[in-house]
Amino acid sequence: MATSKVRSLAEQIRALPDDDRLALAQEVLPVLLSTRAGLEAIDRALTTLSDEELDALIERARAQADLPETTAAAVIGEAVRAVRAQSRS
Repeated sequence: MATSKVRSLAEQIRALPDDDRLALAQEVLPVLLSTRAGLEAIDRALTTLSDEELDALIERARAQADLPETTAAAVIGEAVRAVRAQSRS
């Protein structure tokens, strides 16, 4: 997808009312998070977080995700393991 199209979509999403953004996130995030590119983006974003921040993020995601808990835990767990392995090597 072209970068300009992604920017345009991001701007449209930011302009949505909170309820619509939440509904969109619940619909789209599970799809994005289950892709290799999605996991790699999570890995990159998590490298800046401390262990405490990672733990808080995991708990928040488990509490708020509209995914089966096992799916949310598997996706987040894989991303966290990858980031922690990279940061300690």
